[in-house]
Amino acid sequence: MPRLLYFGRGKVVLDHLIQSGCTPVRRIQDANVVVVESYDNHLPNPFERLTGTIGLMRQALDEIEGAAIERMVVITDQSSTQGVMRKGAKSGVALDDVHGLGSLTVEVLSRMGAKFGVKTKVYRIQPDKIQDSLSHIYAFLVSDENSPEYEVVSQ
Repeated sequence: MPRLLYFGRGKVVLDHLIQSGCTPVRRIQDANVVVVESYDNHLPNPFERLTGTIGLMRQALDEIEGAAIERMVVITDQSSTQGVMRKGAKSGVALDDVHGLGSLTVEVLSRMGAKFGVKTKVYRIQPDKIQDSLSHIYAFLVSDENSPEYEVVSQ
């Protein structure tokens, strides 16, 4: 069963993973999987607002580097793609605000996991759809099947 080191606020996702059989641990040395669940803290100061995205991801990466982690899930919302597209563009980055910048940066930083040898999957999930994604997140964490080194999924 997965030994889980979790970074985030700890609500629905963490509760589901524990109920499904993940064992939460406090030290990276005891973990074999990591979940980073970014969030928008809605603080008025833009720099403080990024603590739930970029700051959280940096904490996780500092722990993961050099550790024996098999898989990492990064959960963010779709604020990096839900803003206004530049003129003539039909896809790509479209930041909705400073939180969108933080979410995009989390996605970019998560590639470091793959560089560290950790199979990494980023889930861009609308907050009202998180319940629908829980089984997919758990399945990725417990899978022993071959999967891409890095993947981004929008749900």
